[in-house]
Formats: sequence, structure tokens, C-alpha cells
Amino acid sequence: MTYLYGDSTASGLSSNFLELLRDALDFAVHVLQADEIVAAGKAKAEKLRGETAAELARLDGFASVVARAIEGAEKGEPESPTARAAAQVAELLAGTKSATADAVRAKLAADLAAIDAHEAATRSSCHDALAAFLAPHGPSDCPATQRVALLEGGGYHATLAGRASFGLDWTFGLNIPEGNLWAAPLRLDRVADPIEIRAPQVAGWINKEVKVRPQRIERHTVTELVNDATRTFLKLRVEASVETGFDVEVDRSGPEPVLRMTRLGAADDAAAGAFDVDPADVPTMMRIVDAVVDAASDFEIGALGEARDGDHAFRDAPKFAPVVERLVAELAPVVREIAKRSLTQTELVLRRALSDDRREEMFVTKATLREKYAVLPPPLRALFAPLGLDGPAPARTNGAPAREEPASARSEIRKSSSRPPPPPRPPPPPVPTRLSVPPVGAKNEAFVDAVKKIMIVLKSGRTDEGYGQYADLLSSEAFAAYRPDEQRQALKLLLLAKAPEGRSDAVLRAYQIALARIQSLVDAHAEPADYEMLGVAHVQLEDRAAATAAFEIALKLERARDPASELCASLGRRLHALG
Repeated sequence: MTYLYGDSTASGLSSNFLELLRDALDFAVHVLQADEIVAAGKAKAEKLRGETAAELARLDGFASVVARAIEGAEKGEPESPTARAAAQVAELLAGTKSATADAVRAKLAADLAAIDAHEAATRSSCHDALAAFLAPHGPSDCPATQRVALLEGGGYHATLAGRASFGLDWTFGLNIPEGNLWAAPLRLDRVADPIEIRAPQVAGWINKEVKVRPQRIERHTVTELVNDATRTFLKLRVEASVETGFDVEVDRSGPEPVLRMTRLGAADDAAAGAFDVDPADVPTMMRIVDAVVDAASDFEIGALGEARDGDHAFRDAPKFAPVVERLVAELAPVVREIAKRSLTQTELVLRRALSDDRREEMFVTKATLREKYAVLPPPLRALFAPLGLDGPAPARTNGAPAREEPASARSEIRKSSSRPPPPPRPPPPPVPTRLSVPPVGAKNEAFVDAVKKIMIVLKSGRTDEGYGQYADLLSSEAFAAYRPDEQRQALKLLLLAKAPEGRSDAVLRAYQIALARIQSLVDAHAEPADYEMLGVAHVQLEDRAAATAAFEIALKLERARDPASELCASLGRRLHALG
């Protein structure tokens, strides 16, 4: 499908550029906000190190002054009660100084761990934002190479790799649909049966010689496919674990495709090597190649596996702003040309031809696009100036008259359907334990009674009713007034218990309300166990990225306290389960 400019002249665009621009701005704003968060975290870490060094110096100075005062004071004889008291005070001073210094260093370690975990979560969110941008646009933006390889377990591992026009190399995993040819080891008899070609073979009992003879290959299995715009390569093997069979290559770089084949065999197999394909066999082999390539074209884009910017992984970039600058530089000429031909100062317009000389018109207002980066500070907003969205459309320079043909249908492009969430908020500094201990008081009988009733309902098998009561309890004003330990008790019973097999509306509502409640506890106390429950809530709501970020922060905080704790082990298992 080709698109027209707003004045109905040919654009050369084969996809809806306005949707790409919308998603590109979402991605760019996300990673620029991440730059600010990472920079703020590093500045905070440096400040904390300085404050800790100053505190330890003050502690040393204070202890030295007190020690000198003890030493210089009149104490009488060495065995006098006063001398013994002075010795005890000096010993207590030394122990207190050591314990205080350890506590100061431990707090710094915990604070730095929280900052590191938050940076890791922010960088992970940038990887996810890149995936959300590239998945619908990357494969159409540049030539891509598809690779499918048979694993030892019998299934195939499929990937799609390419290089974005703004300089990032990416690799997506591909999901193989059920029922697809590639859903099981692809033996050629599933494509056609019989399949016979003429190929070299060693013949003769005594005087062995290589002859071209008809050979059946329908029992060969496709163990590898590499396919791009100019070349298709197949490995056909008699057995998956043995390099005996044929390599097939189709070169499409010229005006007509060229088929080449190579026979693979043992080191002493005189028939091994490249050979000329009999012209009569070319149609047969091309049908096989086309069939397996067509089946592979139905694979679905999966998770973004790797993205690299030069020598380093994208998520580890020192700064993301250079990526945004390159992206904007790629988009700007097209945006300006669309603006110039849109016949309006306030919109970007594209059209496409329908049947019966009708036109469908798509548009997006410049104001809508500007709103996306309006959240950034002025220096970062300036990065988008080349797009020309802040001023009037440039004047036409080609002299071609505008053709104001009425559009049969006109619609604004939809808002971002998969806009990445903003980078995670930095966690508050951990509250000292003595401040987060709830006051001692009588048991909250109403709370205990409510939880008991819910447990009775759930044990009776009335899942939806029980989760509905959970949702009502967690959303009540009374719950908000419970002590933190009481709130945690109820949330643990919900989040850390075995999840129900189904995901009814009642169950999902309970998890959504629990997510909000546990987020409040995390914001107030930043306890590792609270972060664990936050991650579990995200898992139940199928937000793997948010769950991973929460578990990583929890693990960093807990490792700073006790790397051998059971919570550390539990968090490690949860992260491993998420992959």
C-alpha cells in the first residue's frame, strides 16, 4: 500500500508514518526522562557518599575529644573506682563508635543499593519502551534477517534481527503459532511426498566413482533457515545431530532467483560438495523453499532479546539522548515534507487511495504531538526542534500546485495503544527500623474477624465470592486506617497464597486493589518484603516488566541487609521464574 501527501501527491511512503511518529515520540520522551532519573540517582549517590564521609569524620572527631577528656581527667590511682569507671566509659565509647560507624556505612550501602536497583529498573523500562516502539515498526523500517534453528529438544528457536535506521541493532524472538509447519521438527514429507532430485552419489563396489543419480529426500529434516531480502539458506539433514544432507541456497540479488545446492557428508565422501542442480529439479526445490519460508512468515513478534548501540547494550548506554537525536534526525525530513504538503498549518496529513477514486485521509494535530514532549524541561524539548512542530508549516518550494481533492473519509490517528509507562519513580530512602515499628496496641478484632470470614469462604471453594470480599476489605476506608503490620498480613494472605487457576473479574479486581495498597506501603516504608508483594501483584496482573523491576529493587535492598536471608533466596527464585 502506498500513501499520498495531504495534497494528494505521491509520498513514497509504504506505511502510516504518522503512527510511527507518534510511537517514536513516546519512546523518545520515555528514554529522555530516564536520562534525568539516572543522572539524579548518580548525583544523589555522590551526595550520600559525601555526607557519609563527613558523618564518619564527625564521629571520629567526637570520639577523639571524649577519649582525650577521659584520659586527661583526674582519676586517682589506677585501681581506684574512678579509674575503673573511666576505663569502662572508654571501652563503651570505643564500642559505641564502632557500632555507630557500622550503622552509618550500612545505611549508605542500603541507600546505594536502592539507587542502583532503581537505575536498573529504569534502564529495563527503556529496553521495554524500545521494544514497544520497534515491534510494530522495526521490521518494516529496515531489512531484517530471520533465523530458525532446530534445538536438541526438538523445537525450533526463531529470531528476527535488523538494524534500525537510527543506528540500533536489534534482535526479536519469534513465537511459532500452533499448527504451523515449524511447530514440530519439519520433515520434508510434510511439505511434499515423494521428493526426488538428482544429486552426486558414490557408486560401485570395487571401482567407486561419483555419479549423479535420483535420490529421495522427503525424509530429510529442515534444521536451519536463514532468510532475508536477498538470500534464503536451508539446512536439510538426514538426522538433526548428524551433518549429512544438503545445504540449499536461493540468491535473489539478481533479476532472477538462483538456486544452489551443496551435499554434506563424511570427510571421505567423494560426493560431498557443491553441485549443479538439474534444471528439472529447480521447480521442486523452489516449491520446498517457498513453502517453508511462507510458513515462517506467519511467526509472531515476541520479546526484544537484544538491542545494541555500537559496542554496548542499549539499556547500558551512558546516555539515551544521542539515540533520540539520531532518531529525530531520521524523522525530521519526512515530517517537514508532510507538513509542507498538508495544506494546513496545524496538522500533519496523509492520504491513501481507495477504490472508485476515493481518498481516505489520516491526520494528527501538531499540538497533540507537542504535548508528548511538553513534560520535558526546555533543554530536552529543544531536541525535537528539527521536526518543526512548534512553528508554521514550511513554504512549498517545488512550485507544484496543491490539489485540494476532498477526502471520502477523514480520521485522526488513534492515540498510543502501547505507550510505555513513565520510568519508575525513585523509592524513598529507607525509614529507620525503629520508626517503622507499629505502635503496640490491642488486636484489631474487626480486622481479624473480616480476614477469618474471607478465608472460610475461600476454603469452601467460593473463589469469586472470597476475592470479592477481599476487594471490598482492601478498598474500604477502615483498611486504610489499619496499622502497616495489619495491612501486610491481609495482603500476604492474598498475594503470597496460591493463585486461583482462573482469572475472573472478581479475582482481577482484588489484585488491582491490592496493587494500589501495597504500592502505598512501598512508598511509605521501602521494605524489601513490601517490594516482593508488589512484584507478585504485578505478576498476577501479567505485567512481567514491572514485576521484574520490583523484585530487583527488593533483592538489592535485602542483600544490603542480609545477603543470606530466606527473602534473598525467595526473590532469586522469583526472578529466575520470570526469566
